[in-house]
Amino acid sequence: MKKNLLFICLAFVLSGSYAQYRWEVSGGATFSKLNLDNVDTNRGTGFYFNAGYGYMLDDRAKTSIVFSLEALQRRSTFADTASESIEINGEPFTVRYNEGDEIKAFQIGFSPKFRVITGQNTDNFRAFFQVGPSFRVNAKVENGDKKLSTQDYEQIVLGGVYGAGFSIATGEMFDFMIDVGVMNDFIDNLTDQNSKFFDIYARVGIRYRVYDARR
Repeated sequence: MKKNLLFICLAFVLSGSYAQYRWEVSGGATFSKLNLDNVDTNRGTGFYFNAGYGYMLDDRAKTSIVFSLEALQRRSTFADTASESIEINGEPFTVRYNEGDEIKAFQIGFSPKFRVITGQNTDNFRAFFQVGPSFRVNAKVENGDKKLSTQDYEQIVLGGVYGAGFSIATGEMFDFMIDVGVMNDFIDNLTDQNSKFFDIYARVGIRYRVYDARR
């Protein structure tokens, strides 16, 4: 039910924004660390793809809201071996973490970000800052070589995205973009465990301006 509601909201946003101001596509890497109470973890490298639509809030495009569809993998490595007993839906369950194993979460979702662009008096180079929430579905979670069942992890993960970057005009309608920042979770990833990801990300991409050829 939660997944259906999420995708209905995504379809509504996309259908209402078709053929308007700016579209962008970017991809890059995540450098993620899963914070757990009883075991140390190291940062792992995953991927992060983003497709977004930017709705301009003023005539010089200084401020905008960017609605983004996301697909990302978040990976973290266990630094030692540990186990703990928990209850899932009232049933006892033992979770084991092996040193050197990775926990991997593949997520898809939606992130509306408020973006402020600086350098409005220059057409070719403009820096920007952005912040917003993220709403993601855990599509697959793996602990080492074991694929976890859906009852072992949370279905919906809420978080935040905070970034900065710049764009360079490469033609009348296209910009080249670089975007870096951090992400954090507001709720846990694993069921009944303190398990929040914190990520550093870096992406490159292009933006297409549907009209307003310069800015």
